[in-house]
Amino acid sequence: MEDLDFKAIGMKIKERRKMQGITQEAVASLLGVNPSHISNIECGRANPSLTALVKIANILECSVDFFISGEYTYKPGKGREETLDDKIMDKLKYCDINKKARVLKMIDLL
Repeated sequence: MEDLDFKAIGMKIKERRKMQGITQEAVASLLGVNPSHISNIECGRANPSLTALVKIANILECSVDFFISGEYTYKPGKGREETLDDKIMDKLKYCDINKKARVLKMIDLL
C-alpha cells in the first residue's frame, strides 16, 4: 500500500471547514493546537494522527470517511453487487448536516 495522500486529505478538511463556516482558529482551539498546525494540515505540510483526524471530523460534524474516502482501493468484485444500503450511504456521505437532518426526517415519516 502506498502512503496516504495527506495533501488531498488536508484539502478535504479545509473544504469541510469552510462549508461549515468554521475558522482555523476555532478548530485549533477545540483541538488544543496552534492555528498554524491546522493550516499545515490543510496544506499537506503536516500529517494529522488518527486521533486528531477523528477529533477534526467530530468538530466539523462529518465522518473520517469524508476525508479519506479517496484513499480506498477496494471495489466490490463481480460476485458482489452493491447493496441498496451501500448506495444510500454513498449518496449521504458528502451531504452537509442540514441535508442529512432533512433526509432523517423523511425516513422517520415513512
